[in-house]
Amino acid sequence: MSAVKYFIEQNSRKLAIDEFLANELNAAGYGGVEIRKMPMKTEVVIHASRPGVVIGRRGAKIRDLTYILENEFGIENVQLEVSEIENPWLDAAVMASRLARQLERGVRFRRMAYWILRRVMRAGAIGCEIVVRGKLSSRRARYQKFKQGTIAKTGEPAGIFVDSAHDMAVLKPGVIGISVSIMKPEAKLPGVIQIKTPRPKKKEEIELIKKPDEEEAVEEIEGVEEALEGITDIDELRELEELDGLELVEEPVEPEEKPPSETKKEATPEEEETEAKDETEEPTEEAILEDLKELDSLDDGGAE
Repeated sequence: MSAVKYFIEQNSRKLAIDEFLANELNAAGYGGVEIRKMPMKTEVVIHASRPGVVIGRRGAKIRDLTYILENEFGIENVQLEVSEIENPWLDAAVMASRLARQLERGVRFRRMAYWILRRVMRAGAIGCEIVVRGKLSSRRARYQKFKQGTIAKTGEPAGIFVDSAHDMAVLKPGVIGISVSIMKPEAKLPGVIQIKTPRPKKKEEIELIKKPDEEEAVEEIEGVEEALEGITDIDELRELEELDGLELVEEPVEPEEKPPSETKKEATPEEEETEAKDETEEPTEEAILEDLKELDSLDDGGAE
C-alpha cells in the first residue's frame, strides 16, 4: 500500500468514527475525538462536556464503545479515554449539537440562536457566528445568519484561531443544517494594536525639613563619629572610656600681680565667721587668767 492510500484510509476511518460517536454521544455534549497510534496500543480520546454520560453506569457505556471500535472499525488494542471540556461555551461542536437538539425539541431557532450567541460572547470569545439553513418558516428553503464580534474568514488566522463545527437537526419539514464558528479569546490577529495598561505610579514621599537645632546636633554627632573612626588601638579606646568616667578639673590659673592696695581680696562670709570666732575666743582666755590671779590673791590674804 502506498503512503497516499494509507493516509486516505486513516482519515476516512477517523471521519467515520467521528460521525458514529457524534450520533451515539449526542446527549453527552460530544466535542470531538483524537486517535493516537502507539507501539503497543491505540489511544482514542473522546472530548465531551459531560464525561459521566460517556462512561455510563459502572463503565457499561465505555465497554460497549470499546467493543464496537475494535470489531466494526478494526482498531487493535483500543484504550478509550474521556476528557472533559473545560469551557463548553467556547467549543463550536458542543454549541452546534446543543442548538440542533433544541430545534428537534421544538424550540424557535431565533430564540435559541440568540441565547447561544450571548452565552458564547459572555464566556470571553472575540467573535461568534451561527448560520441556520433549511425550511425555517416557509416551504422555501433559506438561511439566516447570527453574528457578533469579529470572525476571521480567510488566511492563516481563520485556520488557527477560528473553531468551526456543523450539525443537523431532522424536523418534519426537512433537515436543517447548523454551522457555528467561534473565535477564541487567545486569538491574536495581525495588524491589531494592543495597548498595555500603564503601571500605577508610586506615591511621592514628603520629606520633612530639618530644624536648625537638629542640623547642628547631627553635625556634632557626625564629627564625633569621624573622630572615633581614626582610633583603631584598643588601649586608646580604654583610655577614652576611663576619661569619660572621670570629672574634668580646670587647670589652675596663675594670679596676676596687682598693686598692694588690690592684693587683699574680699573676704567671703565663711572667712568672716572664722575671724569672729577667733576674736571671741581670745578674750575668754584672758578673763580666765584674771580670775585665777584673783583667787590666788585671796588665798594669800587669808593665810596671813
